[in-house]
Amino acid sequence: MGFAGESNYWLEGAGPAEAAPETSGALPDKVDVAIVGAGYTGLTAALHLARAGRDVAVFDAMGIGFGASSRNGGMVGPGLHKLGITGLVDAYGEEGAVAILGEGLRALDHLEAFVADEGIACDLALTGRFRGARTQAHYEASGRECDWLAAKIGLPTHHVTRADQRAEIGSDFYRGGVVYERDGGVHPRKLLEGIAARAVAAGVRIFAPCAVTGHAKARDGVTLKTARGTLQARELVLATNGYSDRRSNALSRRVIPLETGACAVGPLSPAQMAELTPKGRMHGETGRVFMWYRPTPDGRSFIFGGRFGAGGMDRAAREAAFRASICRVFPQLERAPIPHIWSGLIAYTADHSPHLGHLDGVWMAGGYCGSGVTRGIYFGAKLARRMLKQPDADTAFDALPFKPIPFRPLAGLGAGLMVRKYQMQDARDLKARE
Repeated sequence: MGFAGESNYWLEGAGPAEAAPETSGALPDKVDVAIVGAGYTGLTAALHLARAGRDVAVFDAMGIGFGASSRNGGMVGPGLHKLGITGLVDAYGEEGAVAILGEGLRALDHLEAFVADEGIACDLALTGRFRGARTQAHYEASGRECDWLAAKIGLPTHHVTRADQRAEIGSDFYRGGVVYERDGGVHPRKLLEGIAARAVAAGVRIFAPCAVTGHAKARDGVTLKTARGTLQARELVLATNGYSDRRSNALSRRVIPLETGACAVGPLSPAQMAELTPKGRMHGETGRVFMWYRPTPDGRSFIFGGRFGAGGMDRAAREAAFRASICRVFPQLERAPIPHIWSGLIAYTADHSPHLGHLDGVWMAGGYCGSGVTRGIYFGAKLARRMLKQPDADTAFDALPFKPIPFRPLAGLGAGLMVRKYQMQDARDLKARE
C-alpha cells in the first residue's frame, strides 16, 4: 500500500530506531510454527512461542512491519469500541459490555508492562487524550459515556467544558470534550523493530520479503508454498490483518480492509507546539468520520490522520484534503509545511470487534478496527499462550463468533459508500450548529 510521492514520517523523519534484524538465510524444510505477517501480532506471537521452545519462522510478502505496524499514528489506549457504550450494551448486555471494555484496559496494562520488561526504547508515554466534541449534543453524550466508563470499569476520565478547553488544545472549534487519562503515544516503528530484534534473539527466523503464496493441509500439519520454496509446518498463524488477501483467505474472508491516510506537519516552533497541545496530549474528536492527531515524540511536529487523503488521490490532492481538515481545527496551520504524507490499511470486522482463535484449520488474530498497536501486541501474546495451552489465554472476545463477511468481494465498495454517507451526516451536523 502506497502512492507516488508517499513519505512516511516514522521511516524518514523521526530519527533511527533499533537496527532491523537480519532477514535472510536458507529456507528450512520444516518448522513447528509458520507465521504469515511480520507486524505487531505476528512478531509478538513468534517471540512468545520461540521462548517456549518452538521453532518459528515468520514470513512477510514485503518487509518487517511493512503494513499498519509502521504506518499507524502511534496512539495507544484501551481501544474502547466502535459501537459505543449504548451499542455494546444493546448487543451484549451491560455485563458483556463491561467485560469487553475492561479487556481494553488489560491490553493497555499488558503493553506497558511488556515494553518495560523488554526494555524497548519506543517513546511510550501515557500523556492522556483529549477528545473534542463537535457539537453540544456530542459533548453531552461524551460526558455521559465518560461517567459510565469511570463508574463501570474504573477508566480515569474527566469532562472539559468549552470555557476550559484552551487548557487542552489551541483551538476554539470544539464545544468542550473529555480527557481519557490512560491514553498515550509511542513511536510505532521503534516498537516494531524492538519486538523483531527480541524475536530474532530468541531464535525466530524472519523471511522478508518472502510471500507465502498458498498453503494446504498435510498429514503432519500444513504445507506452505513461498516465494523461496516449500516447507512444512505443524501449525500456521495468519497475522496479516488489513493486508490479508487470497493468500491468507481464512482471515481475509472475515475482515474488510479500509485505507486511511496520515501526514506530518512541521517542524513547528516550541511556542507553536505549546499552543496546539499545552499538555502534550493525544487528540481526537467525535463524529462518524473523525480526525485523530498528536505531537510527535520529539515534540517538534504534529501527525494527523483519518479517513481522508486516501482513495486513489495523488499527493497534491491528499495534501489539500489534509490541510482542509487540519485548518478546520487549527487555522493557524494554514501555511505550515506538510513534508510527509502516507497511507495504509486497517481491518474492520462485521461486529466491530477484534478476534483470535483457530478457524478453518489455522490460527489467526486480527480485525483491530483502527486500534491495532495495543491490541496487536496483546492478541499476539494471547494467541501464543493459547497455542501453547498455557493459562491466561482467554479474552472477553472469545465468545463472539468470528463470522465471514457476507458478499466479501463487494464489502470494500459498501464500506466506501458508508463512509461517504457518514461524511455527509457529519457535514450536516456541523452546518446545523452554525
